[in-house]
Amino acid sequence: MSIIAAVRQYRLISLRITSYQFNPGILSTVVTVAFLYIMMSLGFWQLDRAEFKDTLQQKITERKSLSTSGIDKLPQSTDERRYLPVKITGQYDFEHNFLLDNKTFNGRVGYHVFTPVKITGTRAVLISRGFINLGKSRDQLPVIETPESEINIQGILDLQPSRALVLAENVNQTEHWPLVLQYLDLEEVSQTLGYELYDMVLWLNEKEPGSFEYDLPVLNLNAAKNNGYAFQWFAMSLALFIIYIVVNTKKIN
Repeated sequence: MSIIAAVRQYRLISLRITSYQFNPGILSTVVTVAFLYIMMSLGFWQLDRAEFKDTLQQKITERKSLSTSGIDKLPQSTDERRYLPVKITGQYDFEHNFLLDNKTFNGRVGYHVFTPVKITGTRAVLISRGFINLGKSRDQLPVIETPESEINIQGILDLQPSRALVLAENVNQTEHWPLVLQYLDLEEVSQTLGYELYDMVLWLNEKEPGSFEYDLPVLNLNAAKNNGYAFQWFAMSLALFIIYIVVNTKKIN
């Protein structure tokens, strides 16, 4: 008898309940336990994600409801500054606009517009101004109308947009503006501008001076989706366990 055949025939336990005999094999038990462990782990991971999102959503809601503060009166910690409502007074650097490429809004293709606002002679905050449609072609960039006088604006502080799948690197040139970016990196933008930028981005509120179509990243986190995924993993675990019991249970004649 081969080893594989011996393993298949080996039975861990033999349990009789009335006219039924539960007699699982070692191979089916090992496979079932392995899959149950994986699926249960994924279920609990989804529950952890849901709890994380609930906590983060509560933090966002609480911070957005706070009164607007000046940018120099904020906590030092980056995490404590995220999602805080902020107001600044300054002047757009209207000669230097950045277009973040490959963006869509309401089914339209275009750019996300970023422009620095100088709040002192050597310091500025990069402003997310919203969405603008693609020009007639990629060779003909849209016209970025920007206020030239001093402005007072309000928005929500957040990190720079995450760098997802990048199809190309940013072009290192300063001759033609606006400058199209494949991804946003505050250090690179600061080097291009030649002056210091604040370490976070101010996402402009609707109808503020210089704003375009409002496309603030969605801050409503859907924890229900993760709870749904967790339920699916637990349901599949239960189904697998039932199948394991049924397959290894025989009726005694």
